[in-house]
Amino acid sequence: MTAEPEDTKMKISFTDVLRFAAGYWVRQPGKLAVILILVVTAAIIETYIPNALSNFLGAIREDKDHDIIITCLAIFLGAYVAQAVLFCISYLFYNSFETHIFKAVLDDAFAHIYKLPETFFSNTFTGAIISKINRARTKIETFEDQVILRIIPTAIVLTFTTAFLALRFPMLAALMVAYLVLLSIVSAFLVFKVSGPAQGAYADAQDGFGAHLADSVVGIPTTKSYAQEKYELTQFFDITGALRIKNVRAYVMGNTAAFIQRMLLCGMLALLLGGGTWYLFQGKATVESMAYLAFAYTIMQSYIRELGENIKNLLTASYDLHAIIRIMAEEPEVPAHPELPALNIRDGAITFDNISFTYPGKTSPIFKDLAVSIRAGERIALVGHSGSGKTSFVRLLQLLYLPQEGRILIDGQDIAKGSRHSLRSAISLVPQDPILFHRSLKENIAYAKTAATMNEIREAARLAHIDEFIESLPQKYETLVGERGIKLSGGERQRIAIARAILADRPILILDEATSSLDSASEKAIQDALHTLTHGRTSIMIAHRLSTILDADRILVFDKGKIVEEGTHAELVANDNGIYAGFFRLQSGGFIVED
Repeated sequence: MTAEPEDTKMKISFTDVLRFAAGYWVRQPGKLAVILILVVTAAIIETYIPNALSNFLGAIREDKDHDIIITCLAIFLGAYVAQAVLFCISYLFYNSFETHIFKAVLDDAFAHIYKLPETFFSNTFTGAIISKINRARTKIETFEDQVILRIIPTAIVLTFTTAFLALRFPMLAALMVAYLVLLSIVSAFLVFKVSGPAQGAYADAQDGFGAHLADSVVGIPTTKSYAQEKYELTQFFDITGALRIKNVRAYVMGNTAAFIQRMLLCGMLALLLGGGTWYLFQGKATVESMAYLAFAYTIMQSYIRELGENIKNLLTASYDLHAIIRIMAEEPEVPAHPELPALNIRDGAITFDNISFTYPGKTSPIFKDLAVSIRAGERIALVGHSGSGKTSFVRLLQLLYLPQEGRILIDGQDIAKGSRHSLRSAISLVPQDPILFHRSLKENIAYAKTAATMNEIREAARLAHIDEFIESLPQKYETLVGERGIKLSGGERQRIAIARAILADRPILILDEATSSLDSASEKAIQDALHTLTHGRTSIMIAHRLSTILDADRILVFDKGKIVEEGTHAELVANDNGIYAGFFRLQSGGFIVED
């Protein structure tokens, strides 16, 4: 598994991110409207505060009636309080709005992942997926916070302050507009060309770090067994070193952009106060006008100074959201037919009708015009060297991949035209290396039948010869098995998987060398249980140990994607020149010997 090459990544623009976020915002139109009304109103009132102060000072300078002075003071203080109260109320509404959105993003992302084909997971690091989802939760909050609570109020304040300025000093307002345009152009360049790329590189480095960390932690037992701790630590230190460098670069670029913006703000202060002083010398301005300019600048500079940081945060969040948008854009298993009808699978008769299949990204076909039928209730064994097509056969049966040509029928129904859920709900799988969840033994056994009673769970465990072991544990069926079942031995994990399949009681059963991790005594007991389990249901057994398939109704021998022999064990060993007979003679310890 390798990281996705940079030039093969789906290109994501800022507009794409905005569209993605807005798609969640409009799910709560009422709250969004209230928040925007409150924020915009508060921002407009805030821009009026310098005018209210100027009017108050003017009333004092002109020695107007006390009532007028008090009224001007009340308006000034009222505006100040009103904008603060409105912003506070908007934040209360925003909290509810924001939490609904991050929950929806997490729910949608997790649900979408379950719809993705096996190729996605075989080509993507688990740690990277987890890192992207975790970052999506926080960065969607950051993105909407910057747009709704920061950028929009800033735009309102700058627009209305400039408009109010134009009423007092038209020429100065025109110069201010030109200066703001220059400030915007410089800020955009700094953000998108200087700090932005550095933030994007840091986001990618975080994904790589998360993927490597998860991969290394999962592999610690292997690392210890081969005494490769030094090698792994060296790799890890190299990756964290590269991560630090990209973090420093992102920090330096971001702060460089912020410094330049602050210098430009100093220029804006000089423009406003210098222009106001010129008006004062010309007799066209008063002391209260100068107070207005100073207060207006104080408000504007606070927004503009934060604007640089807000845009940096916005861009950082945007880059971090690229990853989850790419995941959400991945084609699901059934892109064209999301609501396919349920398959009615009762007997489990299977037909591969001239199947041709090549793995995505590969050129050599696995199957070409493969045709075979399996009767309902028949016990079939698949035999062959590694890469001969056995695993591909069952992957196609589960529709983990779609064949390029031909049809797969179960009980006469084309499985490609039915829902994946109904198909997989009719199949039980016992893999060679079963994966258990870090949950209780009870939950793991009942995973395919969550409504099972405790008696049913115990009976399944008894048939899988794991009940006695479970009862010997202090917590018995409530025992947690550890991540991926690490607290259990390979044989114990396999028997839990067998118990799960027994409890599921589905018409089709796939066994991928289900006894490979068992000792001889356990194997005999499990073989008896599997014989009972497979009786009367369609069973497909991938075999590496030929002793486990001697009583199969039919054995299919695969070679280079073709079924070259088929028959019972007795029939196949009778053909001295056959591949199966050769396997049987060359077995070492009961396993097929690879060339």
